[in-house]
Amino acid sequence: MGKKHSLAAVIVTAAVAMTACGGGGTGAAEQKELNVWFNDPGPKLQDTVKTLITGFEKSHQGVKVNLRFIGGADTHQQFVTAIAGGAPPCVATLGNTWTPEFAQMGALAPVDLTPDQAKQKFVGSMVDSVTNDGKIYGYPYNVANRALVYRKDLLEKSGLEVPKTWDETKAAAKKLAADNKADGVAGFGIVGGEIWYYLPMVWNWGGEIATRQADGKWQATMNTPQAKAAFDFYASMVRDDKVAPAESAGWLGPDAVQSLSLGKVAMGLYGPWQVKSLVAQKPELKDKLGVALIPNGPGGNNDTFAGGSNLVIFNQCQYKEDATALLHYMVQPENVTKYTSGIGMLPAGLDGMKAEAETGSFADDLYRPFVEQAKHTRYIPTDPGWGRIEGKGSIINAMQALIGGKSDVNTTMSDLNTEMNAAFGG
Repeated sequence: MGKKHSLAAVIVTAAVAMTACGGGGTGAAEQKELNVWFNDPGPKLQDTVKTLITGFEKSHQGVKVNLRFIGGADTHQQFVTAIAGGAPPCVATLGNTWTPEFAQMGALAPVDLTPDQAKQKFVGSMVDSVTNDGKIYGYPYNVANRALVYRKDLLEKSGLEVPKTWDETKAAAKKLAADNKADGVAGFGIVGGEIWYYLPMVWNWGGEIATRQADGKWQATMNTPQAKAAFDFYASMVRDDKVAPAESAGWLGPDAVQSLSLGKVAMGLYGPWQVKSLVAQKPELKDKLGVALIPNGPGGNNDTFAGGSNLVIFNQCQYKEDATALLHYMVQPENVTKYTSGIGMLPAGLDGMKAEAETGSFADDLYRPFVEQAKHTRYIPTDPGWGRIEGKGSIINAMQALIGGKSDVNTTMSDLNTEMNAAFGG
């Protein structure tokens, strides 16, 4: 999800297996069944999902939804196996980094939106994740992005303003680390074990992760001066400046959250779901925390990655009209916000996002900057080989090599570029 985001992408799936497509009989009175798989969000949100599904059934007589909660490391493989076996889901919410893969496999059906219509209804970066060859293969459902989270009290004590550029961020981190050395507080908490915290910095430096060629193929651009400078800057906060804990080279998102919870970092990049969870566990921290937009880089932008999930319809779905009705129902602002508020993410629909920002859980001053940051998001290259890049850990390995000083930046980024191009061409 990060996104894939660090939360292990929330996945909502509505599916009709081949045996269920025919229902329980024949004729006009046949009941149509949609089997729904939903990544287990915990007992409280399970009830929210059940209530939403019940509402859909009441408003769509003759359609029965069988709800099943799924999840875990093998979720992606469950979809692959179902497709290969000729019994894929009918409607599914896929992590947005998976959607291009399944669309390009021919497993997904186009939905009832043109690209222009989709851009008017949903966050643009999420629309990019469902666009393939000029067609739209899903409804963006929720969006997950990070912003700069900082300790207001520590910045005030050090006489610092909230940094607006990456250079200002490093300077502030140095002072925060020095001023709070006795308490063991790091100036900035990096997350070396998850690419979504630092890969977008390539954009901040004015570079691209990869570019699409005239023949439609993707070409990696991680060996450019911008990409090298962005990665080396992030690594240097641990390697050279010592403003981040040495162990943060291998941190995942939860490690960074725990460090913030324990008062051991003064600043870092976090998602709203992480901040909401932290405040729920330690309410006394809320007044000490502030959220701001991600710092601008030398490239003049503060764009970051948009993680999240998309509602899609699989090609073999017999009941596409009812599947489309389910998509419409799930993304209605009054419905999607009931779920996204609980998981601490934003609706991917612009109307739902507006409702959250004005009167919902993101109306709070602490969380409102995440809404603005969502407007400054981009999507990764839509090549199906991206999954191989993630799975192999190529980008993480490059960052950790830089942090550890095991390889110079030119060699490291050149090797990374070669690995990525091999995956794109595979």
